[in-house]
Amino acid sequence: MDGQLAAWQTQTLRLTAFPSPSAHIIQPTWWHDLRGEEPESRISQPRKGGLRDEGPFADGYLILGVEPARIDWRYTSIVDEKQKCEVFPTIGRLQDAIRVFAPLMNRWFELETCPTVQRLAFGAVMFQPVQNLQTGYQRIMQYLPSVQIDIENSSDFSYQINRKRYSRIVQGLIINRLSRWSVMGLQDISMQITPARAQGSLGPIYHACRLELDINTVPEFQGEFRRDQLSSLFQELIDLAVEIANHGDIP
Repeated sequence: MDGQLAAWQTQTLRLTAFPSPSAHIIQPTWWHDLRGEEPESRISQPRKGGLRDEGPFADGYLILGVEPARIDWRYTSIVDEKQKCEVFPTIGRLQDAIRVFAPLMNRWFELETCPTVQRLAFGAVMFQPVQNLQTGYQRIMQYLPSVQIDIENSSDFSYQINRKRYSRIVQGLIINRLSRWSVMGLQDISMQITPARAQGSLGPIYHACRLELDINTVPEFQGEFRRDQLSSLFQELIDLAVEIANHGDIP
């Protein structure tokens, strides 16, 4: 595995499917179909046609969100409020997390109840812990060859860009490659409450480079994807995300 790719820790992976107008989703049982058990929690909104299932999965948490116009599957890290800020919540290295998440989504595509889809997206949120803000800027510039940062005199840096590509799977289909780059900081706050007053103290700040990816097929696409295209198209979106995480902002 390439060194730069291996450096990324994953906070969240996401599959978003936008059903075709002709699709009918009635009380989906997808969680049970894929996991073989009921979710740990379920929130149902019958009037809005909404559903939210949640439960433990692999090294994190799996969340299924269903709305009339979109379906989201999220594999995300568990946030422990007792954990100190120097430990960033993670579901593992990017490719390790993908190896867990992608097969589950491919099984969903194969279900008879999986709706027809007119748009597909793969999202990821990743981070690389760094020593301080300046080190974070030095690191992030390695991924952004067209960007120069005044490392000593800058703060609140954020860079977003979309570089489109044509799909290799669906002829004429354009794919958005949206990436957002920043350097984040986390800090512990301790509170002491007495009858006289409440007093807080701040701990050290822990920094990390942050990369958020949204690789999605354009909404202008007319028609719907064939069922036998979904897994290959999803893998193409994943490959484009991995390429950015590995090589940075490239055309």
